[in-house]
Amino acid sequence: MKKIFLLFFSFALLTSCTSDDDAGNTGDDQILGKWFVTEINNSGSLNLSVSECNKQSFIDFKVDSNADSAFYTENGGECTLEDSDTSAWSNEGNSRYKFNIPFEGIGSQSGRVEFDSSSSFTFFPDILAGQNTNIIFEKR
Repeated sequence: MKKIFLLFFSFALLTSCTSDDDAGNTGDDQILGKWFVTEINNSGSLNLSVSECNKQSFIDFKVDSNADSAFYTENGGECTLEDSDTSAWSNEGNSRYKFNIPFEGIGSQSGRVEFDSSSSFTFFPDILAGQNTNIIFEKR
């Protein structure tokens, strides 16, 4: 009888401990994957735009809450990698995210994300709100 109880207790203990107990797991987050900068819209004084070369710039959101990013720019008539980085990203809830934008020194930003589809989202950075700026990313 003790063996049956011990076996039952062990089974109950094993099934109650699952890998989704960690609150930081973002495995089903829609933002996961490799997203490319396709457009910057702004009506303020920033005057940012995206060239064909810049469109190679990307952020690759990983499930471990890290993101690899790369910024491409034209240098001497050739499109070259200007900067790359690995940084943390977070889902702050209520369609709000924080991540590093590898573009024109924008850096780490918090803001609202609107998913237009499973292959496109628009990011509205808080710090650039006065500039009426948003950045569109596309999954390729």
